[in-house]
Amino acid sequence: MILRYEQIKELIKIGSIEINPFDEELQLQPSSIDLRVSDRFYRYPKELEPELQILDPKNPYLNILERDFISNKGIVIEPQKFLIVETLEYISVPENVAVFLQPKFRLAKMGLSLINAGWLEHGYEGNITLCLQNINDFPIRIFKGMPLVHIFLSKNS
Repeated sequence: MILRYEQIKELIKIGSIEINPFDEELQLQPSSIDLRVSDRFYRYPKELEPELQILDPKNPYLNILERDFISNKGIVIEPQKFLIVETLEYISVPENVAVFLQPKFRLAKMGLSLINAGWLEHGYEGNITLCLQNINDFPIRIFKGMPLVHIFLSKNS
């Protein structure tokens, strides 16, 4: 069963669900919670780009991601490029609650694809890592603190 506003609000109030930072007025929707972009993102080191012909899970050297920070001017995702960001919010849900990720529609209609949309395990805890791809022909700018995804919570009886 997908939880509704009052159910989510009650589980947060009693501490069963933790979201930090959390602004109820801005983030709590009728049946979802908006999560925002943190200032952290990950990419393949620029100096490796000319060498990257193939990403191979058996060659960890070529799969090293470097962490960087999104400035106040945001970060531009060029057409057909891939970027990994984290949510600003740390979340923790109990073992009987699963989390479903969906991109915010206003970003999806700009061509920003959330590659790892779907379910997180019951009892998930941590910041959520989001894999983004610009499938548009135009660059897309994202900013730290902007709503990027919303999560729906499903509770087992």
